[in-house]
Amino acid sequence: MKIKKLSLSESYHKRFHVRQDTIPQHHNVWHYHEEIEFIYISKGNGTLFVGDCIQPIVANSCVLIGPNIPHYWLFSDTLQDEDSIDCVVIHFHADFLGREFYELEETKSLKDLITSSSKAMLLSFCPDHIAPLFLQILNEKEVLKITKLIESLYFFDQHNPKNLLSENYAVLNHSIDIKRMNDVINYVKDNYRSKIELDELANLAKMTKNSFCRYFKQKTGKTPIQFVSELRVSHACRLLKSSDKNLKEICYESGFNSFVNFHKIFKNITHTSPKQYKNQNIPTT
Repeated sequence: MKIKKLSLSESYHKRFHVRQDTIPQHHNVWHYHEEIEFIYISKGNGTLFVGDCIQPIVANSCVLIGPNIPHYWLFSDTLQDEDSIDCVVIHFHADFLGREFYELEETKSLKDLITSSSKAMLLSFCPDHIAPLFLQILNEKEVLKITKLIESLYFFDQHNPKNLLSENYAVLNHSIDIKRMNDVINYVKDNYRSKIELDELANLAKMTKNSFCRYFKQKTGKTPIQFVSELRVSHACRLLKSSDKNLKEICYESGFNSFVNFHKIFKNITHTSPKQYKNQNIPTT
């Protein structure tokens, strides 16, 4: 899978545009763009790959992704109907309001938020007043779209979103080694629920095993084993939230070869046990 630079339609305003998606489009490819992406997901769940982070995503989440950060939305394959997702997607250039706008004392927090978007930010379980703002951005006319965008960014920031990327992550030079990385990531994405050998990944990258491990860590901030484990745990989290399967079934369906190994890795990544995670996410009636 080759990384794609997305160029927005000329029919959109060159500095700011908004759309609503009810089926994955431009989501299910590994891509990047010059614009900041601000997205509210009202329906759908799955996994977000962004930079060196793998993050489970659920409905009522909001994500802010800075310029040129590669990302990929893997929505759950359990949703087969055409209306598998519902999200409002906004793209805007960092300076679309003019650079002087951010020099105002009143806009300092907004300037800081735009800067922080370089680490990608997530707000899970948005408060009730955020979702209507995205619909207003979608449906309002002219300047009201912009004022509602500023308002939504303000409230997003006020609710302390978490950074997704590691402190050591740096945006890659996309002209170098992109096909190699995407071949590996695509293979892992398609096969993480089965056994994956390090030799297979090294062969895909056309490198020795030791060279590949150093290369992958340099590019993603993670070892190949960490990358696969995080994707498996992300899948297990979805099953723990949404299925009636027992823990051992979820363990093996997520690609782990033993329950002891599953329990250890799950707790190391989520800081809680699979059983505790399931109990914490039992829907309330």
